[in-house]
Amino acid sequence: MNTEHWCELRITDHPKKMSETLADYARPLTDQLPPNHTAEELKAMLTVAACVWNAVDNGHLLDAIVYLRTKMPVRLRVPGSKALAMVRRMQRRKDELFGDDNRLAMDIDVYWDGTELRAKAIGLGPNPDFWNPKTRA
Repeated sequence: MNTEHWCELRITDHPKKMSETLADYARPLTDQLPPNHTAEELKAMLTVAACVWNAVDNGHLLDAIVYLRTKMPVRLRVPGSKALAMVRRMQRRKDELFGDDNRLAMDIDVYWDGTELRAKAIGLGPNPDFWNPKTRA
């Protein structure tokens, strides 16, 4: 294993809670949900957003496209060309508006809190207190 540029990750809510950041980031997707959407449908949209948010290569972006085409709840599935356009827009949104946030969005969940749907997510980011001498060379 190449350990020349490794770091320790930690759960972090900096600069704000990951669930809030993900909700802001995913707004163009969640705004497309039908008014009577379910918790499952909201979670599916947030999962797509997290997949694009976390993408480090085209393979991860392809996973998001496949998810939109085949794994979304049936009434939310989109054809390949529309899925590709959605993923590209979300990728640009991440770069332009959230480029300084290098956390990973993990463990996305949606649940009912009374009559409201709520989302939660864990943000994993580099631990600034961790020191790896191999990355300091």
